[in-house]
Amino acid sequence: MTLYADLHRHLGGALHPRIIYKFLQKNDHPILSYFPDYDGFLSWFTRPCRTLEEFVKIHSLVEELQSLEHLPYFCLRLCRGAYTFENLQYMEIRYNPYFRTDKDLSEEKRLGQMTDIVETITANLRPAEYPITVKQILCLDRRLPHKINDAILKVAKDNLGPVVGIDLAGPEIEPEKWEDWVNFLASARSSGLKTTAHLGETGIDNVHPQFFTVLDRIGHGIHIPLERPEMLKELAKKQITLEVCPTSYKQTGVLKDLTQLKVVFERCRQAGVAIAVCTDNPGRNPAPCTLPGEYERLIDNDVIDFTDLKSVQTEAFRSAFGYPGGARS
Repeated sequence: MTLYADLHRHLGGALHPRIIYKFLQKNDHPILSYFPDYDGFLSWFTRPCRTLEEFVKIHSLVEELQSLEHLPYFCLRLCRGAYTFENLQYMEIRYNPYFRTDKDLSEEKRLGQMTDIVETITANLRPAEYPITVKQILCLDRRLPHKINDAILKVAKDNLGPVVGIDLAGPEIEPEKWEDWVNFLASARSSGLKTTAHLGETGIDNVHPQFFTVLDRIGHGIHIPLERPEMLKELAKKQITLEVCPTSYKQTGVLKDLTQLKVVFERCRQAGVAIAVCTDNPGRNPAPCTLPGEYERLIDNDVIDFTDLKSVQTEAFRSAFGYPGGARS
């Protein structure tokens, strides 16, 4: 049996929509008044969006469901499904702990509750019957103020081990603030955390060369080879891996056709830039969206050849932040 590694999967979009719907039913959630049957919910939850911003908004619903009380429910089902149905041996799950705190609390108490969120996820990510290794990446967010992002970084540093990295996430806004984010990522690296950032997903404006000095991987980054292929030389020099999530680009309206990724893979291969294929938000994508399914779609659309498959799979383990011998160590 072939085993896989997935390096870019958001906790908010990781779970099968039926699991989400059953949770809504179990808790008699008010959203059921809009979706009295599962098929209606499934169509809404997995529908293609016009923009990334529209796609991100639905995350807020799931983030609220994944409260401190209910995280064990979601973590168990996450590990069970990834191991049983996807043959995942290793997975990095990323999330913003602040968005899962109690909104009825003061900001200070919410910041304090983030530690409880991380510790609860840590305690529930390795059920004995599902021998999958799951590591955590905490997300900073471009929409949040400096104080909250700084607190997220501190929680990550305090939980180094279960938490292996920091990600810069959120809509690709305010590219002029690149220096603030570079400083955050540099601080993370100095404490032993690995770093990644959502860059170049919808365009090239937020890709500043200084990011390359503080990153181990780039979340998506597909517009670098598409629009600024001359930048690939520096990525190769720094050994920065791109986390490419094929189906997401159709779901967020970034690409019309997966064949457009052929240029991304060809230019990265020529420049010596590694690519790790990932799922991003498999629960939000049309079923079945598994990591093996993403590999199959890339082959079907002539983005990669079957002979490339082994090297692409190996790259995911090699670029992992918490896997022995990973992160190109």
